[in-house]
Amino acid sequence: MSVKADFLNAVGGIPDRLLLSVPDVTIHKSSLDRETYLRRLAFYDPDRWDQEKTPFFQLPDEAPESEVVETRPFGSGRCDLFSYPSGYVVRNPEVEGDFNRHPENLTGYLNLWRHDDSTDRPLVLAIHGFMMGGPKRALRLFRIKRLFDMGVDVALHTLPGHWRRSDGPKKQRLLDPADVPLTVERLAQNIHDLHSAQLLLKGIGYERMGIIGASMGGFSAALYAAQVESGPDFIFMAVPSVLVDHYLLPKGRRFRFPVDSELVRATERAQEICSPLYLEPRYDVERIRVVAHAGDRVCDVRDTRRWKDNWGVTDYTEVIGGHFLYLDKHARGEAWYGLLKERGYIE
Repeated sequence: MSVKADFLNAVGGIPDRLLLSVPDVTIHKSSLDRETYLRRLAFYDPDRWDQEKTPFFQLPDEAPESEVVETRPFGSGRCDLFSYPSGYVVRNPEVEGDFNRHPENLTGYLNLWRHDDSTDRPLVLAIHGFMMGGPKRALRLFRIKRLFDMGVDVALHTLPGHWRRSDGPKKQRLLDPADVPLTVERLAQNIHDLHSAQLLLKGIGYERMGIIGASMGGFSAALYAAQVESGPDFIFMAVPSVLVDHYLLPKGRRFRFPVDSELVRATERAQEICSPLYLEPRYDVERIRVVAHAGDRVCDVRDTRRWKDNWGVTDYTEVIGGHFLYLDKHARGEAWYGLLKERGYIE
């Protein structure tokens, strides 16, 4: 890479570093003692699950019961909002009480922008990023109106702890550096509910479906690809995260006991069970396309490179710049719309 590119990547990463330096004031201090917290973390140690030969992730076999709770006009069609019970069963009994303490997160939501009642059109299932929940943001992020005008129906999966799955519009309840055990459960719930959303759409009648995930949505898509052999026609990931250890790193202000190397290592080990970087793909990697940013420090591109090498992902492009500030803004669009054309989703 040239000196100029290195410089531009460093500049592009400045907003990323500033964002990462700002503490999340919505995260409360843990009330647990050290022994309890370490015991909860140990439940998710990958060695434990390897020894028991039991898969940690559980996916539903059937589409959930759902209902359309809202319908609003959209272009020449409409947007239906489906709600459905999550159905996720907490793996760690010690965490179940904390998990159920937020009942709003026990319901999943799926927005569906559709032209009519027909399900003959291809559909794109979008997965939003961290703190980017809700259809208004998704409309801008995924250029849904443009996709819709091209003849594609679009659906939006809502991450746990976001939008109506949160107890406040400015709060997210997915990643919690003061409660990594609960975080792991919600990441597993996310994949369970994502699969429910896909089964729901199939139950409606959609047969051609591809996935696009951005940032934390890319993390979700990669994690999903580690769990399923078949499913979507393709998976497209834009600036994907594959590891969130920098956000979940234990810090003294979050706990009532000192943070030491044992706690840090236990936290890292617990995350390995649900981090794409440490998992193997079950989905066909030849159907995965990735666009990353070479100076990204929010979704650290160095981790993304390791992940794509480990998985053997060859359809991979890097754009100069950071997570938010980047050059060649056409590159992502060319890769995305090019994939849709290749798959026959658009002309």
